[in-house]
This record gives sequence, structure tokens and C-alpha cells, in this order.
Amino acid sequence: MNTKLSLFDGITPEEYNRMMVCFQASEKSFSTDETVCFYADHPDRIGYLLEGEAAIIRTHLDGRQTILEYLKTGDVFGSALSALSPNGDSLQVICTKSCKIQFIDYAHLIRRCPNACSFHSLLVSNALQLISRKAIALGEHLEILSQRTTKEKLLCYFEKLAQEQHSDSFTLPFSLSTLADYLSVDRSAMMRELKKLKAEGIVKSERKTFTLVEYRQN
Repeated sequence: MNTKLSLFDGITPEEYNRMMVCFQASEKSFSTDETVCFYADHPDRIGYLLEGEAAIIRTHLDGRQTILEYLKTGDVFGSALSALSPNGDSLQVICTKSCKIQFIDYAHLIRRCPNACSFHSLLVSNALQLISRKAIALGEHLEILSQRTTKEKLLCYFEKLAQEQHSDSFTLPFSLSTLADYLSVDRSAMMRELKKLKAEGIVKSERKTFTLVEYRQN
């Protein structure tokens, strides 16, 4: 989704500070590549990304990893806000760029606080919209993963990025290694397909910036 929504949209800094005291929220910093949490360990807690970047990663029984969602400043995560099941394979949040995260118990979010804060209703409304958008984003990711070949996955993802950024030229939100995990493909095979796409004149690239050239005309 290209329209950014924060959990605290419409809430003033003063109201936010009062709310964090009321919620008994905790703030913690994480270094790059550090594990923020496992979903199964904290099913009733949500995180709000104050600074940095992170990724929700599923580690399969055979050791493979798939990036399910990429998080940026202002994003929220947590089992209670997700359509993803924390059971079975390991589901965790990894810091991909130094992070500062505010943790809140989900119960404080859904229950009216004792102080009857007038802005609590707005917070709940924002949370419901975020859950809806997360469900849509998950559906879009599943569409990408359902493509039969690495080439089709790349082009499907590139087209979505172009639509989000309103341009045939777009910037990848993460590294190529991370892209391979997001697409759930072998990195070497993906690099070969990228090379073919460039040779065929379908895409051009300079570092993390890509341009769809002929694809829309085919």
C-alpha cells in the first residue's frame, strides 16, 4: 500500500506521551541483525517502530528463511495485529537497520483505559485500518510468491513497486540478498534471471534503482 498510515495518526505528541504512560509502554533499542522478538514468545504484545527498519521472517524446518513483511519507521508488528500464525515454523522480527521500538500490551490497545482518554477511540480506529492494510499487503505478497518462476516473481514484484512509486523507475526497499529471501528464491538463480532481464531489455538497473523498460509493452 502506498498510502502511509501510522498507529498514532491524528494523536498529538502530548496525547501520545500521556497514552504511553497510561499503557505502561516500554522502549528498547536494537542493533542491526539483532532479533527483536519471536511472535510465539509475545503473543499479546505489539511493537511500534520509532526509528530504523526491520523484517518479519519465517524460518522453515529445513533452515530456509522467507521475509514476510518489511517494516519501516511508523510501522507496527505483533501476533495480535497479524493474519500470520505464530505456531509451527519460527516467526520472528529481525532488525535490519538499527531500531528503536515502543512495546505495548495489546490489552491496553483494545480496552478502554481507566482515564477514559478521548483519543483512545482514534487509536483503535487506526489499529483496525492497519490490520486491514496488513491483510491486503499479505495478499499481494502471496500473489508474488504464487508465480511459477523466479522471472515471474521478479516481474510481479517490480510491477507492484512501480505502481506504489508511481513510476516505471523505482528503488528497492532492501538489498538483493534480502530480495531473494522476500521472493523465497535462490539468490544465485535470481541474479541470473536479473542478468537475463537486463540482456533482454526488459529492465535496467543502477544499484538499487530499477526501471521497467519493455515489460508493459509485451
